[in-house]
Amino acid sequence: MHSATESLYFLPTDESERKRLDLQNEVFRKALGNRIVFAPIELHAGDKVLDSGTGSGLWSSVIQRCYFYGIDPKTDIFPRLDDEQKRRIHLDAGSVLQLPSTWTDNFQLVNQRLLMTAFSKENWDTALEQIYRVLAPGGWVQLVEISQCISGERSREYYAMFRDLFSKRGVLNDCADHIPKFLKDAGFDQVKAQRCEVSIGGPPDSGGINAGARESFIGANKRMLSTVVTLGIRTEEEYKEMVEDLEKEWESEAQSKMIFYIFLGQKPLATYNDK
Repeated sequence: MHSATESLYFLPTDESERKRLDLQNEVFRKALGNRIVFAPIELHAGDKVLDSGTGSGLWSSVIQRCYFYGIDPKTDIFPRLDDEQKRRIHLDAGSVLQLPSTWTDNFQLVNQRLLMTAFSKENWDTALEQIYRVLAPGGWVQLVEISQCISGERSREYYAMFRDLFSKRGVLNDCADHIPKFLKDAGFDQVKAQRCEVSIGGPPDSGGINAGARESFIGANKRMLSTVVTLGIRTEEEYKEMVEDLEKEWESEAQSKMIFYIFLGQKPLATYNDK
């Protein structure tokens, strides 16, 4: 049994992962029209922004003027900051499942992206309760999570195996279907979900988005090898063959795509405790 404050994330953190995350960030930014803030909020100098599961901390270089706080259970791939950056950017080991008590009502925006491999249902409840607590009244949370892959038979086989992996790890499957309710249960208002898609199929497009997306997602799949084999879901040879077939299918099926959602929620300006 996993506790509500224990992340189940199972991708390694090293230089290869840093490069993959930076590529993934670039793909999502291009696919979404160079936008990174989707909440209807205007950030001002001195506002505080929290990036949960910050990974390589790349978001800190994009959010300007604000005080940026990035947390991640592992700090291996944090960037090195100069003295000037350290005045505005704060990166530290930490988990959204247990945020500092001193952060209550502190942030105007909390960002979290692609942590579907990290959380059980109980983890999601805890994470959103913690995010709600540290947001200032009127502040927003934005969550980005993948819903499904649309391609061919190899993709259906692979993601059926993926659901088995989630089950054995205790991770909530199809979290994108549940997040709107989780947000409402945590107390958020103005809950919205925006459907988006990223092409992963066919030859490289003019912006290289599909090729970059394919490389990023296949890279993540390859790095799950150890977990898949350790849990007895597939042998090493079987899994490598599955991922190879998956990549070939995406390259040959021009309509292959990843469907994902941007979820938004606002902490009410007045809470029951204020009344």
